[in-house]
Amino acid sequence: MFEFFGNFFLALILVGLFRFLWMVCGLLIQTKDGGNTLFAVVLPLSMLYLLVEKITPIESWPGFAAGLAAGGAVLFCVRGKRAG
Repeated sequence: MFEFFGNFFLALILVGLFRFLWMVCGLLIQTKDGGNTLFAVVLPLSMLYLLVEKITPIESWPGFAAGLAAGGAVLFCVRGKRAG
């Protein structure tokens, strides 16, 4: 049970981190510099690879998937409120 909630909250944190990286990468791409654009593409992929494969062992995949779904739903709801 602890593995489920631990991986649930880990996924929520990763969703927030990915959203932050998405914003930073968008700002880097707006500079229209080739190096910044390449860095903006590589940064989120490398961070996800390091976090998921190397640093954090995922013991409960259902908890991780539920956390991703909940984090995605929160981001979708917040984005919908800002647009309206």
